[in-house]
Amino acid sequence: MLTRLSGTRLIVLGFTGFIVLGTLLLKLPEANSGITWIDALFEATSAVTVTGLQVVDPATDFTTFGQGIVASLIQVGGLGIMTVATTVALLLGRKLGFRQARTVQQEMESPGSPRSILTLLGRVALFTVALETIGAAILAARFYAGNYDLASSIGYGVFHAISAFCNAGFDIFKPSLGSLYAGDPVVNAVFIVLIVLGGLGFPVLVNLYSYPRTRRFTLHSKIVLITSAVLIVFGAGSVAVLEWTNPATLGGDPLGEKLLEALFQGVTPRTAGFSTLDYPDMRHSTLLLQIVLMFIGTAPASTGGGIKVTTLALIFLLFVAQARGREEISVFHRQIPTSLVVKTLSVFALAAFLVIFGTVILIATENKGLLQALFHVTSALGTVGLSLFSSAKLTFSGKLLTIFLMFAGRLGPITLILALSERTRTRNYSYPEEEIAIG
Repeated sequence: MLTRLSGTRLIVLGFTGFIVLGTLLLKLPEANSGITWIDALFEATSAVTVTGLQVVDPATDFTTFGQGIVASLIQVGGLGIMTVATTVALLLGRKLGFRQARTVQQEMESPGSPRSILTLLGRVALFTVALETIGAAILAARFYAGNYDLASSIGYGVFHAISAFCNAGFDIFKPSLGSLYAGDPVVNAVFIVLIVLGGLGFPVLVNLYSYPRTRRFTLHSKIVLITSAVLIVFGAGSVAVLEWTNPATLGGDPLGEKLLEALFQGVTPRTAGFSTLDYPDMRHSTLLLQIVLMFIGTAPASTGGGIKVTTLALIFLLFVAQARGREEISVFHRQIPTSLVVKTLSVFALAAFLVIFGTVILIATENKGLLQALFHVTSALGTVGLSLFSSAKLTFSGKLLTIFLMFAGRLGPITLILALSERTRTRNYSYPEEEIAIG
């Protein structure tokens, strides 16, 4: 029966099944100190979709075993269910068929031929293990130099390295990451590097790895690297400028800590979800720009969410082309296919609709203000994990809405729509064209 399902439906089924499995595991008495089924479902969904919104406190409500389950869910969810399953199958000696390769390519949103997916999978495993191991080692050493014993330092290092690289935003520190390490340059640097590398996407990481030999960047890599760099500068700069004199955030800190915290909060809203500043204390202007960054997100084939930086770049290029009176979109001496432009606008429109829909529902059911509801919904859909209020205070319907938004955000609006629709059928005819007024 599974062989008859389309690739998009297999992806949706895989994520759904893993969320159900995660819910059952987190509800085990050995994993928690007494949580409800809806909270277990919420936490499993948040982990598998690498979001980081919390209705319980992972540091106190989950045992060490439960925290290990959360880390495993984050790891598999960040890399992709089909990607992990296929990699395991290859390690066990099974061959990769074209249909499986195509499904993994769809899940990873990876450009190129499905035949190149085998090489990409090998590099994905290599980069994930290497980067998370290095990050975990540095963090463990820093924690051990502080107030933690060796076992706790290693545990904290591994968990937070996975959470940072997968852009998950889960924090098991007591009381919190921001309270303990807001001004620590080593911890902040490791988190920022892991978040950025995880958000660039594996095709870009592979391209960066091979660049010294090939001396060539693909068009995808060029767009991702340039757009990501602009957004990091914009994010950090906007936090610094708008919060510099705010006594509740950056105002009372030394210069070095101000710059470090501004950089951290410029990086983290693009789906990472960690925070070293209290978001409810931020100015409304800062929060609105953070919402924009959460909506954009990271790159395709990455561990993050959002509409993706390539979508933003193509929309910008579309505006530029229209301003110059050109019908085609070109960049770096390459022309972008019209079908890709249509998909870009569809992703933007569907994501915007879900944000508006979710915000209206949250205001109606939770009695929240517009800014609070908009921030929470965008965070859930962008798989970020930041919020202006405690998710534990959500009603049952509010939790279900957030679960749906996290799920839709991790899969992507287009994937979800295709999975729910009938199988695409090719038409052997076309209708005559007729123009309508625009603008």
